[in-house]
Amino acid sequence: MVESLRASGYDVHTPEGTFYLLPRSPIEDDVAFTEQLAKDKVFILPGSLVEMPGWFRISITGNDDMVERALPIFQRAASSAR
Repeated sequence: MVESLRASGYDVHTPEGTFYLLPRSPIEDDVAFTEQLAKDKVFILPGSLVEMPGWFRISITGNDDMVERALPIFQRAASSAR
């Protein structure tokens, strides 16, 4: 998932044994970005809720089908933000 997000233009930290990723939001308003993805049923946590405005948190505890379904939605959201 990290490589796919990076290929779509996201700035993503390299996780160290965790259950979530923290990419930078492609738009300044991370809450608005999470609301945009929610319209496509991709639910993420805005970073501003965990004192990281401008970032968002993706839980990677879902199954492979959930991840595969979400990746094109992340790509489309990043493209539309440019």
